[in-house]
Amino acid sequence: MLFSTEPKDSIEDLFDREREVEKLKNSLKERMTLILGPRRIGKSSLVLSTLNSLGVNFIFVDVRRAYDDVSRKVPAERLYEEMRSSLLRLSKRERVKDIIGRLNVSLEYPVGARIPIEEIKNNILKIFETLNDIGGAIVVFDEAQYLRYSTVGLRPVLAHVYDYMDGITTILTGSEVGLLHDFVGVDDPDSELYGRYHSSIELKPLDREKSREFLRRGFGELGIDVDEGVLERAVSELDGIIGWLVYFGKLYADRGEEALEDVRSMGARLLRKELDEVFSRSPYYAHIMKAIATLGRARWKNVLNYVAAQVGRASNVTVSRNLRNLIKMGFVEKDGDEYLIADPIVRYAMLEGY
Repeated sequence: MLFSTEPKDSIEDLFDREREVEKLKNSLKERMTLILGPRRIGKSSLVLSTLNSLGVNFIFVDVRRAYDDVSRKVPAERLYEEMRSSLLRLSKRERVKDIIGRLNVSLEYPVGARIPIEEIKNNILKIFETLNDIGGAIVVFDEAQYLRYSTVGLRPVLAHVYDYMDGITTILTGSEVGLLHDFVGVDDPDSELYGRYHSSIELKPLDREKSREFLRRGFGELGIDVDEGVLERAVSELDGIIGWLVYFGKLYADRGEEALEDVRSMGARLLRKELDEVFSRSPYYAHIMKAIATLGRARWKNVLNYVAAQVGRASNVTVSRNLRNLIKMGFVEKDGDEYLIADPIVRYAMLEGY
């Protein structure tokens, strides 16, 4: 169903991603692939659906689940636990049912125990080695930019896997494109992954016509007739972000024309924790995004003046650095000489809640 809010795991449930599916299939010949795109654009759905359609062995690690909001780190124990859990799910397949038996590591760490980082790193490496030994597998790190905060230092591990385990293909998805590039070390000669080839696949929002088609088809699956004016308003407001179009379609079935306002309100609530966590990293982030949200499209001088009015004197260097970080995180885009917030619900959340 197109209006299912869970990540899609079947090719038949993807919409207008045929080109990206073929690119992903072809990229599996490479050792590493990056899947890039805004939040709620369908990166996880693309990966899960494509890999399921191929019937290949893979583990899927949601790095966000391992991220700790308090310490702002990905503790080594949590990352290992996520990998272990994914491995347990894979081991249920008949052809790899002996995988856990061959993995000579501790499957659980006592709560609160302080485990040496090197032991955890070695156990993570053993997971890769075991997957490689059984004939290979694909290892997916979803929202992999969070690996920058890992206490285990995963880049040397991934570099070792890249160089010496030819049965392993690594897929890194990321909505904070600049931060994912920083983690991989695209422009950093000091990075352990620098210079290693990777393919990239970028997912973009649907255009207006495809957004209309998506909604029409989804409502058709539900047997609901929707006025074209309603569709047009939703297309204009939600700007091709599939995640928000899905929520609109699902809510419309229950709420009718109030659904669009409900998507805004619900989306803003969903985003609140995420935005609060981001804004805790710098006292300037919220002011910069508020300036851009208020104007719709803002020039550099507009942003600088607004921030200065809110916090007092603000240096060009400080505001510029914080603005670049927001671009890397995917919250702000630059179009020529102007800055904008690409996600319409993020902009709504900024206008209503900050």
